Amino acid sequence: MIGYVLLITVVVIMGAIVYAWLKTYVPKDLSECPDGTSISLKDIQYDCANTLSLTLKNNGRFNISGYFIYATNNSLDELATIDLSPYNPNGENGVIIFQGPFGVAPKEPGREWIDTFNLSITPSFPGQIYSIEIMAMRYQSEDNKKRFVSCSKSKIKQEVSCS
Repeated sequence: MIGYVLLITVVVIMGAIVYAWLKTYVPKDLSECPDGTSISLKDIQYDCANTLSLTLKNNGRFNISGYFIYATNNSLDELATIDLSPYNPNGENGVIIFQGPFGVAPKEPGREWIDTFNLSITPSFPGQIYSIEIMAMRYQSEDNKKRFVSCSKSKIKQEVSCS
């Protein structure tokens, strides 16, 4: 009987220690982009097979360092789940990061640019694009560290048609 009491006590104490240790890994405050961070889609050129070309603009008040881009291939899909970043030279791990000669080169407010996606680089692309979703991202300094922040308030969704 004493062995069971000791076993349960040790398990409860170990559980409390593991809980306290894991709690330090969870961020206390979620990082958010400042209000006024925005990206707009000015033009879409899509040939329904190989190339998607987007004219984008930073129409916010802050620099942006890249954007997430996802697509749907069905008009009934509510959420875009096809990652288009591998089809762009600056795409990496689900995000398009603006590259300059010395690393990340953020786009200033009012700046326009054109990004092209070569959809024919893999034969397994899942069909024609119906819509795209774009969300800006930026790097922010918090606690003397640069943090990657996605700007969920800047998310835009646009239907795509062949041109």
